[in-house]
Amino acid sequence: FFWETICDQVQKQPYFVYFKASDNGFPVSLVDIKTVMITVVAPAPHVFEPEPTGSSIKVSWRKENCPKAVSYNIFRRNGFYGFIPDNCETGVPGYTGYKLIHTTNSINDTVYVDDDNGAGLIPGIDYCYMITSIFNDGAESYASEEVCAALKKDVPIITNISNDSSNLIPGIAYIAWSKPTELDTVQTPGPYQYVVQRAEGLNGNDYTQVATLNGLNDTLYMDNSINLNAVSFPYRYKIDLESSSYGYVSSSQPATSVYLEIAPSDEMLLLSWELNVPWSNDTYVIFRKEEGQLDYTQIETTQETAYKDSGLVNNREYCYYIKSIGSYNTSGFVHPLINFSQLKCQKPYDNVAPCPPALTVETVCDRIENILTWTNPNNYCADDVDKYYIYYASSESGDFILLDSTMTAIDTVYTHTNLASVTGCYAVTAIDSVGNESDFSNIYCVDFNACPVYELPNVFTPNGDQRNDYFTPYPESVAAVHSIDISIFNRWGKIVYVSTDPMINWDGKNYKNNIECSEGTYFYICDVFEITLTGIQKRTLQGSITLIR
Repeated sequence: FFWETICDQVQKQPYFVYFKASDNGFPVSLVDIKTVMITVVAPAPHVFEPEPTGSSIKVSWRKENCPKAVSYNIFRRNGFYGFIPDNCETGVPGYTGYKLIHTTNSINDTVYVDDDNGAGLIPGIDYCYMITSIFNDGAESYASEEVCAALKKDVPIITNISNDSSNLIPGIAYIAWSKPTELDTVQTPGPYQYVVQRAEGLNGNDYTQVATLNGLNDTLYMDNSINLNAVSFPYRYKIDLESSSYGYVSSSQPATSVYLEIAPSDEMLLLSWELNVPWSNDTYVIFRKEEGQLDYTQIETTQETAYKDSGLVNNREYCYYIKSIGSYNTSGFVHPLINFSQLKCQKPYDNVAPCPPALTVETVCDRIENILTWTNPNNYCADDVDKYYIYYASSESGDFILLDSTMTAIDTVYTHTNLASVTGCYAVTAIDSVGNESDFSNIYCVDFNACPVYELPNVFTPNGDQRNDYFTPYPESVAAVHSIDISIFNRWGKIVYVSTDPMINWDGKNYKNNIECSEGTYFYICDVFEITLTGIQKRTLQGSITLIR
């Protein structure tokens, strides 16, 4: 099988090719069928050598001849990767480190000027590009060959913004840069001078001139007018190149000092640092000095910009600085680039709340009590829980109030007594030895149906024998009753007793004249007002009661 594909056949979905083979067997001819999927992929665009111009790089390529192509994707990364696509690997995969930086509007656009969206590219970095063609159905071609270029070194390039390593204590800023070795001295003749500019903050742009240095070879400045250790922000520097005969020539990319921040926690300090520099830092070394020591000691090396220093002693001072190690990815620069942060000191202290307890509640209906039981976080996630706060809300939407507290951490049971109703919600928090309070435990709500609903007996014997002398509800059924409204009638419909007391306590006498009612059957209508988690709800009972003396 042979298929000479053409550009017009490029598409995202594969073609299906069906093969059928049959033999000439007798008396039965056997047949086999196979389906093959074939994807037609567009060839890679041909990219020309990139051209650096000022702070940008022009990338150009040959126009795609495939008629269904609609645009191009431009990808960029710092430094050469060496990508060779697999047979059906179209586009530019993310594992290469290339990022999509632009998509053209038309297939006729074959030039792209990369100035990093107006920010300008950085000298000292090899910028590498790959191009792909995009088709109207979303298909993408093979990636072009990688092409790379670096800006001309015709501007100052900062290599150091550092706390002076010879003596970190005064906090003097050490600024160094590489001179513009490819400066066009014919177009911009000298004599030359550098102007050192300084701003405050990681992205500060309010620059102040702090020094001028004559000649191209003086590429070091010690800024002793500041103290990096005494300010709560990093300093940002840039170097302007000026000519006395031409005026302003160019500026370096700005760069900041490494700025260290420390957040205290319980027996630990959380270090984080930030910087804004044109080179790449790949390693950071952390140095620490404990209270009472004279020298700093290296404690860790990391590629991250944060570190958790644990196992410390609360309220003891620890001091730190960070050493950053980086480089530009082109030749002609000091390697590696070493810079130091300011000195920073902090004391850990316990500001971490314990984890919350886990709460359960048992309801004792006949006593109208709720018994709260919870776990002790000291047994699984803390070591300094001192006591607990118990919170209560009368409904699901009600506000929690502080109900009570315990004396010690081993007190993990609490009985809520003297209740009008068992209905309500509870939560418990753990309090540590310095007063940090945990989040609420799980909120446990007890509704009216945690106990038997209000129920009345059908017989009573008011004969003075101290047994069943009163018509009254079953004791456990009043645990969530707010009030009632009951009327008891004789067989002729005359009311013989009324009450709003949930316990009723009818002694068998007519409430109007206090005369004992005769034996027999009486009838009642009772409106029960029950306390629920959403409010008071009414329920009506109707029934009969037999009075026996």
